[in-house]
Order: sequence, then C-alpha cells, then structure tokens
Amino acid sequence: MDTKDLRFFRQVYEERSINKASKLLFITPQGLSRIIHHLEEELGVSLFQRSANGMLPTESGTYLYENSTPLLEQFDEITIGIRQIQDRGQKLKIGFSCGVLNVFPFQKLEEYQKQHSHIQLQWEEAVNQEIIHKVRQGSMDIGFAIGQITDPELWQQEILCKKMNVVVYEGHPFYEKESLSIEDLKEEALITLNEKYYSYHSLIERCRDFGFTPWIAAKTMESQVIYHFCRQKTGLGIDADIHQDKIMLDGLRLIELRDSIPWKISMIIRSDRRKDQAVWGMAELFL
Repeated sequence: MDTKDLRFFRQVYEERSINKASKLLFITPQGLSRIIHHLEEELGVSLFQRSANGMLPTESGTYLYENSTPLLEQFDEITIGIRQIQDRGQKLKIGFSCGVLNVFPFQKLEEYQKQHSHIQLQWEEAVNQEIIHKVRQGSMDIGFAIGQITDPELWQQEILCKKMNVVVYEGHPFYEKESLSIEDLKEEALITLNEKYYSYHSLIERCRDFGFTPWIAAKTMESQVIYHFCRQKTGLGIDADIHQDKIMLDGLRLIELRDSIPWKISMIIRSDRRKDQAVWGMAELFL
C-alpha cells in the first residue's frame, strides 16, 4: 500500500467529496477516483458509498481512517529520522518564534558559522507552538521559543527575559502611574499583536485569571502599529519592553504591567540531541 494513496484516501474521507478533495490535492477528480478504486481493490473492501450526498465512508473506511493515523505519524517520524542522519554534520535547522527576531543577537549565528563553516544554517519563523512541535518532532534542530516550556523531552536555556508593558498615550488617566495591574485593563480598549504571537495568548490567559475577557480593539502583526494606534488614542497598547527605537515612544509612556506573564525567550533542543556536536556547538554560545 502506497502511503501517498493512503493520504489521498484520508483527504476524501475528511471532505466527503472527490471533487473537493481533488482540488486540495491538486489532482483531477478522475485520477483521485482511480486511486480510491485501486485502494479498494487492494484491500478487497468498499471504503465509501457513492451517493448524491457525496462519499459516505463505510465501516471499513472509518476503520482504515482511524488506524492509519498512527501509521502515517510513525512513517513521518522514520522519514524525519532518515533525513536527520543524512543532514547530520551538514545542516542545522533553526526556528524562531514570531517576535524573537526583534531582539535575537544575529552575531551569535555569525560566530557559529565561523567556527563551523562546513555546516549550512537554515532558519524559519513560525508561531510558538509550531516551533516547539518541530523541535520535539525532530524536524528542527534548535528552537528559540517564547514562554515557559514544560516538556521533559526538551532541554531549554533562558536567553532573555523582559517585562510586559502597557503603552499609554498622554492625557489618559493612567499616564502618570508607575505601574499597572492586569485588573486595571478590565474596561480598557487594548491594542496587541495578533494570535501568531505569544504575548497575545499570555494576555488573554492572565485576564481570564482575573475573571474577565479583555476588550481587544485592534490586533496587528507589527509592533510599530501598536504605538501608532496608541498615539491616535485608539486604546492602550500591550507590548514587551524590547524595542530600541525611542521615536516609537514619542507622546507615549511604557508602564510596567506588574502581574503579567514575562516575555521570555528560551533556546530549546531535544534532550537526546545534546551529544550532537553541531547542535550543542550552537547551544554553548548562549550558556
């Protein structure tokens, strides 16, 4: 049984339609129908009942779908493991959680490259949980993630910790305060980074700890936009104290949000990769 055919079957199962599945798979409906028919012949069962309402899975089809999940996950792990063996000592894949690149010391990568000129560095930016998942899975060698990572399979080293602040515009009642509590935000319109960023989720979590859902007036992918909207008095901004550009603060104040979750960057690697010289060579630069 071809794993590609199995993945195609799963798409039809999930969409309940050959036409919908074929568009997602970039294959013709006729070609996809042939694959499903071949799979049914190979197994000697009907996987779907064809009807005016679409492709309705049979009992056998449901059984195959449910039991193929761990099979394909295991196959993916084997594939990743083989690629790791192939790339070991030649490539190092690094992941950055959204927002980390604002403060990441790229001179560390330059230093590493000088010491390991034979290793090709590859990096990507993604949401926090995706970085953690890829490092745990093994498809990424090193991750720079935000927040506290509680996973026994991952080794971590904190490399930066910053406080969260409220960005307050001149004339607002909070403008002269020295610090603020999460509870002070209860009735305030807030401007934050969007769901791709850890700071958004940590804000929601802490507000719920205090018994309310925050009023998010605007979300953005750019920190500068938070300050722009605050200057226009759209609301109060929530941001980590990580920006060096003082012009951003013109007419604004950063006030410590004292009971927020700190904005912390941790370097993470799989615990079983600590003896890998290429991986640990990068980790040592931050110890």
